[in-house]
Amino acid sequence: MTLSTQALIGRIESYYAAVDRLDPAPIIAHFTPDATMEIATGGVRHVGHEAIRGTYERRQKGVDKSFHGDFTHVVDADNDRAATRLAVRRTSTNGEYIEMDCIALFTFEDALIKHIVIWMSGENTLK
Repeated sequence: MTLSTQALIGRIESYYAAVDRLDPAPIIAHFTPDATMEIATGGVRHVGHEAIRGTYERRQKGVDKSFHGDFTHVVDADNDRAATRLAVRRTSTNGEYIEMDCIALFTFEDALIKHIVIWMSGENTLK
């Protein structure tokens, strides 16, 4: 299923809104069951719902507040792909405030994330 440019952007922003709510269930709902998440700057690769859920559950333990936004999207709707640059602002549970730049490359299948590759400027919290 090919989505429009606006629909793909909506899926990406919905995914990041779920990440900011710090609840793994709605995050996982954005992925195909066999999805792959790669953190290019951390040398980490997670395959499938359980592995991706585990990485977000571990991340949530150290995060008090999270913001992913200020998006710039480049979309190839004909091929269900998109690249997104975004700002990340996060406060850890110990009060540390962090700002990062992030770039994510998305491939979609049936309106769900099939593959995502993430580059982040700071510490990898998606281990």
